[in-house]
Amino acid sequence: MIIVKGSFPVKQDQQPEALELVQALAKSSRGEHGCLAYEVYLQADEPRVIVVWQQWTDLDALEIHFGSEHVDAFLDAIPDMIDGDVTSARFDVNSLDGEPIVEEVAEIAPLVLAGNITLH
Repeated sequence: MIIVKGSFPVKQDQQPEALELVQALAKSSRGEHGCLAYEVYLQADEPRVIVVWQQWTDLDALEIHFGSEHVDAFLDAIPDMIDGDVTSARFDVNSLDGEPIVEEVAEIAPLVLAGNITLH
């Protein structure tokens, strides 16, 4: 599982517009294959800082997300609203509560060998 946490400060007078923009991004992203969660928060001690928390099944799903039209639209609109440093961190999670994360069998593509032998 991949987790992405990002935060970006926006101009005080543009915070409602920026928040609406990122909420639209989150709504579109939640429908993408591989998106487990896409949450938007305002930083409690500085509400002009918008925090985004994303969970994806794998890096492939995240990369497809970054190439989506709704990400492009967001990236086109948000730069003029930014007021400060944007931060982002990506985490590759290998276990959850101490248990290894194992892909469900249904998500693993069958392997076809010579002679039409298929391994599931």
